[in-house]
Amino acid sequence: MSSLTDLLRERIQSLVEEEGLEVVELQFSQAGPASVLRVFVDKTGGVTVGQCALISRKLGDFLDTEDLIPSRYTLEVSSPGVDRPLTTCADFRRKVGERVRIVLKATVDGKTEVVGKIKDLREQNLVLWESDEADPEGQERVIPLDRVARAKIIL
Repeated sequence: MSSLTDLLRERIQSLVEEEGLEVVELQFSQAGPASVLRVFVDKTGGVTVGQCALISRKLGDFLDTEDLIPSRYTLEVSSPGVDRPLTTCADFRRKVGERVRIVLKATVDGKTEVVGKIKDLREQNLVLWESDEADPEGQERVIPLDRVARAKIIL
């Protein structure tokens, strides 16, 4: 099944990119005679319902023409939502300017969790502007991505 998922991602990525979006996750599952293809798209600043609808029509037409899925299927296109964890460099890049909560794999400067605004992503390092009640003016903190256990946008 993963080879079909890989093929689908490969074939639809460029169609999504033509609209200025990125495929951040693709799920394909079979339940009985029907299948479900879920495509999660995103871009800096977020995705509108209209953009999801446009991508859905575009992908639906393409998939029907190419006949890549051998059985009946349902296509669902949506944005990943605020609760989706940030896991890739592209995720962090798209969310520059957003406030995040970072849980670290090991203690750094006595902390296992950091809250701040994403300032930049430099190579494999996340640059945050960290401020809290103890330090309201804040400071820049550089965190290697390989030390991040979990990261999520906070409102």
